[in-house]
Amino acid sequence: MKNKKIIALAMGIAVILVLMIVLLYRVEKKRVFPDHIIDKSYQAKLQDSELDYRQENFGNKKIREDFSSDIVNEHTLNFFLFLDDICKSSVDLADNLEKARQYLYSVLPPETADKMLKLYEIYLNYQIGLQDKMKELGMTTDLLDNLSKLQDYRRAVFGKENADIIFGASVEAQEYAIRRNAIVYEDNLYAAQKEQLLKELNSDMWGDELTADADVPAYTRYQEKLQFYKKDMAELRTEEEKQTFLQHLRMEVFDPVQRQRLEQVDRAIAEEKMIKEQYLAKEREILNDPNLSEKEREKRIRELQDATFGEEADAFRRGQAIEKGAQQFKK
Repeated sequence: MKNKKIIALAMGIAVILVLMIVLLYRVEKKRVFPDHIIDKSYQAKLQDSELDYRQENFGNKKIREDFSSDIVNEHTLNFFLFLDDICKSSVDLADNLEKARQYLYSVLPPETADKMLKLYEIYLNYQIGLQDKMKELGMTTDLLDNLSKLQDYRRAVFGKENADIIFGASVEAQEYAIRRNAIVYEDNLYAAQKEQLLKELNSDMWGDELTADADVPAYTRYQEKLQFYKKDMAELRTEEEKQTFLQHLRMEVFDPVQRQRLEQVDRAIAEEKMIKEQYLAKEREILNDPNLSEKEREKRIRELQDATFGEEADAFRRGQAIEKGAQQFKK
């Protein structure tokens, strides 16, 4: 039963991965990256694109230092998120602005606090109308185009320079992720081609700043490597070659304990596959037995399912019913 739960978890992860791949961009055949959404002159540093507002630790001293010369800079968006958190008990927009006003005037000089409050009000109204505006803009599966439309809307609200400074780091991070995933999940490129494209992309967007991300979970890195080498692996001639290659990838990504757990999942999946194959063979024997009536066939198949799958028999039957319904729908 434990093995079946492990398999269910593995299948769930696989479904999520497939859905993510479907939504991602396809790589252009030309090795040319279109213009950036954010102008080069406003491009953010990698360290800013990775910084969560909770990591900024906005104390009174830091707030005064961050906005001593200008209220619009790389800290503004995170500070607004910080203000949102402070004002989260507000009952409406007016209450939100009053709470923000009281806080801003307690930590900033009056003139700076007044400017920040006006900009924060623009930000709040932008947030309130964002969902309807996104529908109006006509968002599609073209993720870069959606991001570009969103940033153009921000420019209309905040002004081009302010919008690119305030949201620049966030846009750069999202743009990089879209472009990078488009390369990694492209089925028609070999790993060496992807490697070169990623090198060009990293240099184009971050220069020498980019380093390996040790915070990415091992299983996520492993799934990405499988996609990275998908075309290479498809051209391996034997199953033994494929298994050797997989073991090499696992050695690169996982520690010994993680590899042992993954091998347990492999054995559970193999066992589940064998059990299902044996079940299908016995089911065919029952279905093809001319001496059985339709009612007897249904009875014996149900008994076979109960004996084979135990507590999971009902789930198996539901799965069969869903699959049968889907096939009929396609017809």
